[in-house]
Formats: sequence, structure tokens, C-alpha cells
Amino acid sequence: MVSVPAFVEINEISEKDISDLKQETGSTIVIPYKDWGLKQKPCTIYEIPLEYCKYRLENGRIRTEVLSYEKLKGDLKVDEEKQTTQDLIHSFLSSSDRKKNEDLKKILKKEGQNDPAVITSDGFLINGNRRKLAFTELLKEIPDERFKKLKVVILPGTNNPERPTVTDIALLENRFQVNVTGKSEYSKMNKALTFYSHVKSGTDLKELLKDDPTFGDPNHKDFEKKVKKFEDEYFAPLELMNDYLNINDIKGDYEKTKNRWMSFEDLSQKVMSKLKSDKFLIDKQINKNEIGKIQAAGFNIIKIKNSTEVAPDNRFLIRELTKWISDKELKKEVLKIGEIEDVDDKIKDPDERDEEWQKQNAEKIVNIVKKLQNISTKNKEQEDPLSRLTEALQKITHEDLDMNQIKGMKISDLDSAIQICNKIEAENKELSAYFWALKKDDKTSIAGLLKKFNNK
Repeated sequence: MVSVPAFVEINEISEKDISDLKQETGSTIVIPYKDWGLKQKPCTIYEIPLEYCKYRLENGRIRTEVLSYEKLKGDLKVDEEKQTTQDLIHSFLSSSDRKKNEDLKKILKKEGQNDPAVITSDGFLINGNRRKLAFTELLKEIPDERFKKLKVVILPGTNNPERPTVTDIALLENRFQVNVTGKSEYSKMNKALTFYSHVKSGTDLKELLKDDPTFGDPNHKDFEKKVKKFEDEYFAPLELMNDYLNINDIKGDYEKTKNRWMSFEDLSQKVMSKLKSDKFLIDKQINKNEIGKIQAAGFNIIKIKNSTEVAPDNRFLIRELTKWISDKELKKEVLKIGEIEDVDDKIKDPDERDEEWQKQNAEKIVNIVKKLQNISTKNKEQEDPLSRLTEALQKITHEDLDMNQIKGMKISDLDSAIQICNKIEAENKELSAYFWALKKDDKTSIAGLLKKFNNK
């Protein structure tokens, strides 16, 4: 059964208003809509009054703010065209990157608008939200005719066979973000939320990524690996974040975690990904029923507001988790952190509940972390000599020291190689003698070897 494409909803009244008001500029441009870029199809550039160009809620640059607001105050989509909603989106955009916004205002004030925005036939901006923002603010400062109209390309509208689908808009927005420079302007979290939303709405991730020049040829065998890497890098941390928000009864409130993306990224890539490996679980003697508590420990470490006693930032502690759970003694302490639960659910206000949790548990977790760090340091001091010897053996038995490799060495290098081997042999004899002396507790030999070592 062939799926019917989901067309973008169009307000036909707004569409007619724009059709009546638009004025041709005499210029055209090619935009990356559908296959128009390949066909080099020219699009007419129009001018329309600024107030008829509307911000979109789906703007990836402010995805965190919009989703969090909707979680707390309700769905904005039904009132997207209302001035109150437009003002709200304006405030989100204004706060998203103040320096870039100010720089754009200076450029537009001096040079005017060179690149047209792109809008749906009823006026929603697919590309050009910050240009509208800048013109709106400039118009308040300077009542100049130049800032009263926006140059735009208008996408096909009602009854047009090339009317945009939801996927078309997702692809177009993505192309404008990454195709010119190969680098997205979105934060990693906003990029993750935007792509995740597109996929949940029915857009194939591969369709989005094959347009990104940094991903290469979609027909190449490496493309599938790159898609998987993207999912691991963006979707896996986001799914962990969603779990965290759900567990803490703040589902969808991404504002609460927008400064902790790197912690979730590290938890996903450095800890949880390893726990999916049966080999890792067997090697480190971790039971599958302990995985949930380890994840909970990660969440509780991320939740601490002030970790400066034990680390510059919470993510540095997350990076230690893999080492801690790899040691039987240390793992017990990690599981204790994972057993710490949320506070009484009678406290309904999320901020009050978090404050109470911090009072009850933050210091407790910091103290467990201190214990983990102390034991780790002690273990490291005990294990370091053995680790260094293991590293030395690995280097001596490295594949680059294969006999066939050695056979190809220059004659002039052989004397140096022999001297190094003799030094290794001499050092090995001394170390071996010292280990034997320690094992036999031969104090005379130990004293003699130490004196010889200190006189080197």
C-alpha cells in the first residue's frame, strides 16, 4: 500500500492576502526545494509586508524553548498565527544568539537584504526567521521604508501539484542549515530535537542525511554506518534525556536540561553503549539487572546542581563511571547512588521538588563520589607499575616489530636497534631482580638494588 504524503496545512485566507499583496522585484533565485536545485529552476523573488511573514514554531534554532513552553503552558500550534504567539517566538529567537542577531542587524542596516527568505504560500518562514527578527527590531529603532518589506520566495500553494509535504519542509529546512557551509547553526540538542521530531512525523532520517554533504554518497557502503553514528550521537543521548525527564516528572521540559546535553552525551557514548555489549558485561562481572541502577546513578550525578567539590562539571564524573563500574568494589558504591530516588511526589512544583531533592541527596552523592575517587586513586597507585610493564610488553610485541618488518630496516639503524635492545635487557634484569627480592623479602638485595637505582 502506497502511503499518502502529509501535506503542510495552508491557511487559504492568509494565502490570498499574500497573493494580493506580493510585488515582483524583477529578480529570481534557485532554492533547494524538491528537485529544483538539480533542475536549476528559477524562483521569482517578491516583496511582501513584513507583518505577513510569520515565524514558525518548528524552527530548529528554538526547538528547546518551544517544546518546554508547550509542556508547561499548552500547545501553541493552534494559535501559531496569533500575535501573542508570534511575539513569544520573537522573544525566543531574540534570546537564542544575541551577538549573531546584533551582527545581522548591522549588516541589514548597512547593506539591506541581499538573500531572500523562503515562506509557505500562507506566510510561514521556512528560512529567514532571523531576518524578520532583525527587520522588526530595526523598524522600531528607525522608521525606514527599507525595513517594512521582506524579500521572499513563495513556495507552491493550494491546488499546486508541487505543494509542500511535511517531509519537503523538513528537507528544505535542513538543506538551508547545512548545505551551504556543511555545518549546522543549531546547538547539538536543538539539532537532535529537530531531527527527532521530523523522524517521529514520518520523515526518513536517511532522506534528511543524504542531503548533508558531510555524509557523502548515500549509495556508498559507509553511508549506513554514518546514519548509525548520527543516531548514536544525537538520538541516543536525547532518548536518555527523555527518560530522565520522565523519571523526574518533568516530561518535555527541555529547558531544565538544555545545559546538560554533554553529560547525557557522555552517559550514552561512554557508559550505556558499553553496557549493551555482553562481552563487556562478562569481562567486568556486571549483571544485566544492574544496568538500570547504573543508568539511575548517571541520572543522579547529572542532577546534582553543584559538583565543584569533586569535579569542575558533572560530565567529568560521568566519564569516570565506566572505570568505576569495572571494579567490583567501586561498582557497589555506584549502585548506592543509583538507589537514591526522587523525593515525595506530594510536592508537585518541579522546582520545589528539585530543591528538596538537592537538600536531601546532593551532599550524600558527593560523599559517595569522594569515596570512589579515593579508592580509585589508591588502586591506581597500586596498579600503575603493573600497567606500565604491560604497556612495555605490548610495545615490544607490537606488529611493527614483526621479523618481516625488522628485515626491511636500514643497515645504518641496526647498531642503534642493538643498543636499545641491550638497554632493555639490562633494565629488565634489574627490574626482575628487584621483584624477586621483594617477593622473598630479601632486605639486603632490596637495599643494594635501590642504592644502585638512586645512583643512576
